[in-house]
Amino acid sequence: MKYCSLFFLLFSSLFFLSSCTQQKTEKQETNLTEQPADETHNLPEYAYTDTLMQDSHKVIYTITRQPDDELPTVVDEDGMKYKDNRYNLLIVKDGKTLFNRNFTKADFKSLLSSNFQKYGIMDGLRFNHSEKGKLYFNTCVSYPDSDMSCPFILTIGPDGSYNITPDTTIDDEDLPSV
Repeated sequence: MKYCSLFFLLFSSLFFLSSCTQQKTEKQETNLTEQPADETHNLPEYAYTDTLMQDSHKVIYTITRQPDDELPTVVDEDGMKYKDNRYNLLIVKDGKTLFNRNFTKADFKSLLSSNFQKYGIMDGLRFNHSEKGKLYFNTCVSYPDSDMSCPFILTIGPDGSYNITPDTTIDDEDLPSV
């Protein structure tokens, strides 16, 4: 019993001393760096090419995105600056250019509210589907670094004509008022 008490006392003392010594803690570093206040943010350049068959026609489309210094810089309500984007859509059908055009936020001006005209950037263009000789693409103008956007459908006709309409496949309550 004497040894048990001595062992218990020794163990308790070591435990007490270890709890009083400085503990090594592991620090987690984050990659958050302060951005200079005058820095202009932009999306990276982007290029995507895909091929599809439309009836017996081979269609190749290429979408490129480029932050554009010639477009007006967007400044959000917090003073953050963003470059707007220029998208190019090239469509080649059976080896011949069917469509080749640049798009910017200005192409949607009549369909945008004044806030989206002022604070939005064009930030998306992707293929959706093909139907009855037409090609459908989704595109949008969005507030940078947010989920607030105005979605559109870009329709390319079999003759190379195009049309831009609001994408009404989402709930109307999510659409900003024009």
